[in-house]
Amino acid sequence: MAITEHEDNMKRNSNDEEESLKYSSAVDTSNITFQRKKESKPDKEHLWKGPMEEDGWVHAHNALRGELQDIKEALQSFPRNYPNGAPLWTIEFITSVWKEHEKHVISHHTNEDEIMTPFMKERIILPEKLEEDHRYIVECMKQVSTCIESLKEGDSIDGVVNALLAYEAILIPHLLEEERVALPLCRAYFTPKEVRSKVFKMSMSSPPVEMGSFIHYMTEESFRTKFMKQEGMPWFVWWLVMRPKYRYFLKHVKEPLDSLRNGQETDKSQVEVGCWSCL
Repeated sequence: MAITEHEDNMKRNSNDEEESLKYSSAVDTSNITFQRKKESKPDKEHLWKGPMEEDGWVHAHNALRGELQDIKEALQSFPRNYPNGAPLWTIEFITSVWKEHEKHVISHHTNEDEIMTPFMKERIILPEKLEEDHRYIVECMKQVSTCIESLKEGDSIDGVVNALLAYEAILIPHLLEEERVALPLCRAYFTPKEVRSKVFKMSMSSPPVEMGSFIHYMTEESFRTKFMKQEGMPWFVWWLVMRPKYRYFLKHVKEPLDSLRNGQETDKSQVEVGCWSCL
């Protein structure tokens, strides 16, 4: 994507701010312009016992936000840790972590585009912008990838940081808009039981980095004692599916980022795990 096109995308998102502001805290779910069928009414909010901030959709977004913040902090530590330019091992670590983040974002969008959005459209007329944003987010990710691929030993990573900040400026408002628009509408038009089957399907099919990140930023204890119970997941799912994905995230994302921030290369085969993982 050319720089001019990237700038156009940034302007587009800036122009969309006014549209987003009308959702300020949350969309008015009683607004009939969102209602696809007369028989499908937005009358199910009272069935959702937990607050929206504890919804799995928000936790999925928290994982993306947390992951991006940690990547940004690791990159911004370079002037202090590596004043003479990036050592080769740091470039290898950045490359591997970014590839995992790309997998995470693409899977997240695929879950929304192929599972949640068609499901919600059965009863809801969703704003087209929510789906369109995914294309622009991917284009911005490609800009970051291009900058990382061009890195050589001793290079400055300023170009990578700038591309990452541009990507962040697109991603973060999009996540917030989904939480203010799509999530409240989902909880108004569907019961927890109806949504739970979709959540379980996405959880089981997600790549290791996505589910591992979800667990890490929620905290392993909260995931096992609260979220699994909330979503009706059997206890053995932790051992067979979730624990391996969590440990994958620690090894392939958290450990390399810790090394970059600390300014010291470590053996990626050695991964610190919390006591819960030892049970």
